[in-house]
Amino acid sequence: MKKSFAVQLSLRFMFILTFAVILLSLSFLYILRSFVQASQTAEMKKACLDLYENEFNMDAFPYYLSFIAYDIESQEIIATNDPFLPLLKDTEGKAVHHFEKDFFYDGDLDVLYYGETYRLAGRDIVIAVSENIENDSFSKIFPQLPSSLLLMSLPVLLLSFLFSLFLTKHTIKPVVKITRTARSMTIDNLDGQLPLTGQGDEIDELSVAFNDLFLRIKADFDRERQFSSDVSHELNTPLTVISGQANLLLRWGKENPEQLEKSLNAIKDEAKSMHVIIENLLQISRIESRRIKPQLCEVDICELFQRVKEEFASVYPEASFEIFSDSEGDVLLETDPEMLHQILTVFVSNSMKFAGDKCNVRLSFERTADGQIIITESDDGPGISEEALPHVFERFYRADEAHTRSAGGSGLGLAIAKTLAEALGAGISAGTAEPHGALFTLTLKQVQGDSD
Repeated sequence: MKKSFAVQLSLRFMFILTFAVILLSLSFLYILRSFVQASQTAEMKKACLDLYENEFNMDAFPYYLSFIAYDIESQEIIATNDPFLPLLKDTEGKAVHHFEKDFFYDGDLDVLYYGETYRLAGRDIVIAVSENIENDSFSKIFPQLPSSLLLMSLPVLLLSFLFSLFLTKHTIKPVVKITRTARSMTIDNLDGQLPLTGQGDEIDELSVAFNDLFLRIKADFDRERQFSSDVSHELNTPLTVISGQANLLLRWGKENPEQLEKSLNAIKDEAKSMHVIIENLLQISRIESRRIKPQLCEVDICELFQRVKEEFASVYPEASFEIFSDSEGDVLLETDPEMLHQILTVFVSNSMKFAGDKCNVRLSFERTADGQIIITESDDGPGISEEALPHVFERFYRADEAHTRSAGGSGLGLAIAKTLAEALGAGISAGTAEPHGALFTLTLKQVQGDSD
């Protein structure tokens, strides 16, 4: 059976409220009774003192009170207005209740009295003033009040339950909407947003937190799907080549030494291509999922440029490299040196593939007024067409003039560079150099310092 949170909370509220009402009522009655008793004590004490000072003159004595005065030692009654009163003792400064069952032939003695000891004519006497309980309306009503409160608590219970149930349902209504929306979500619509009340309260904070969580989960799912799609898409070509060459060998190629060597080299090249593709995709996936995080330290941009130049000069001796700076001093940057090195390697590799082994590569950097460093890499090759520019950082993108399979590579270099740049918090863009050639720009933030 489904348990309603609203009902449970309402029941708790009902019992707490009822208990509080009863407790406050009893406290009020106790305080009220204390005040009444204090008032009665003061009145009876004054009556005793008046009798003593006026030598038992009853002209100003309240008609509804009775008194008795007697000698303590001899028990002799000195004065009284009620001969049936017993010898009531000293109450030591407070009014007390006195009850004797069957004191009268037709009933009980039930009085509230105050007694005090005085010295009169050389002897100790007690003057006691009493009031019949039947004449005390408060004493008659007070014992009935607890049962009346008990009866009154029943409608309080009901009203408090209904009120708290209405209030609770109204309060948790946004939570109910959030629950229903969350239940309707699937892997395909994780970008659906949980509703907000617009109040900016804790429930809205909860919705925002869950929305952010769902978006992160969706991003993870999208990366995994993209990874699977990219792998299946890009591995299809080398697998087709491998399968074709294997079938050719099975039919007749193994009998032909020249064809055998050619097919085996083709299979080897395609296997190597598959390995490169998988490694590159895994690297992108690790960076995007933040399993690979930047290891920050101080990097000298000029030294990094020189390192890239020496690496490529040994492989492409006919290519020329130029390094330009807007200042003569060293420029220090807080970043990950290996990630930045890999980005520059991707830029230069792209120039070598599409501008040729004899191209001129230009590496430069400049500092802006707001403390950023802009790194550019350009070549004197054919450049990138206007149609291809918006897509050059997409995975496996190949344009007819800029990216062709015959140029080699996996088609993931610039995609990796973009992913690395995002991990470093840098901006990356592609354009056309003047008068012609490809131009790549990397904008790095948070320059830490420089020295001359």
